Amino acid sequence: MRVHRFSSLALGVTLVGGGATAGAAPAHPVLVELFTSQGCSSCPAADAFVRELPRLGLGRDRVIPLTFHIDYWDDLGWKDPFAAPEFTERQRGYASSGLLVSPPGEDGIHGSYTPQMIVGGTVHFSGARRDVALAEIQRAASAPEPAALSAEATIDKELAKVTARITTAERPATQQAWRLNVALALKEARTDVRRGENSGETLAEAAIVRWLSPPIPITSEGGPVHIDVPKPRGIAWKDVELVAFVQAKTTGRVIAARALPLESR
Repeated sequence: MRVHRFSSLALGVTLVGGGATAGAAPAHPVLVELFTSQGCSSCPAADAFVRELPRLGLGRDRVIPLTFHIDYWDDLGWKDPFAAPEFTERQRGYASSGLLVSPPGEDGIHGSYTPQMIVGGTVHFSGARRDVALAEIQRAASAPEPAALSAEATIDKELAKVTARITTAERPATQQAWRLNVALALKEARTDVRRGENSGETLAEAAIVRWLSPPIPITSEGGPVHIDVPKPRGIAWKDVELVAFVQAKTTGRVIAARALPLESR
């Protein structure tokens, strides 16, 4: 598998209008995944876009971002404190599936690269391309959501207890490859980078995934699914957010996604 490590110069992308509008209100939240690294000089622009989504009118009721820090940049001068091999494997799974497509009219990049943004589990492109990201978010939001996901999370000491249920008009046979995932993400963080391509920079990042559940089969016929989410050491509940999403194993499409308010018992 090819792994692409791009510098901002080599990638040749530009940001389009930090004040861009998001268009008409979407019908349902869209899951946006960003594969990024603190060791990649072209990644801060993509991380900044994720951080600025609420200012663009794209709150968690409209766009649910998750940033996954990969570890294949860690041997090039700076070890990303948020990187994890399981996040790298998630990205490689997308790359090897052959299911990702580029935006309409583009050939796109192939393999694993940073910053890679994936909208709805199907369309990928450089996360630094704000205009493309906004267009793909709007396109995904305009497509019908094939299932309704309801989920809630309750804090019980060092665990968040998540209960999720999905309802759909589809026949059970079509749901056999649906998988529920729950992610815990740090709302925001600032890191002083001392080495590597971003040496000397203070990076501000948001929606940083710190824990991702194994995928769990879910159907509308199977009743609610319960997942215990552990709180990472040294992080307060007020500093994290939980996301539940259902993804089709055979197509990669995100069927539904929801941000979960945290409630204490």
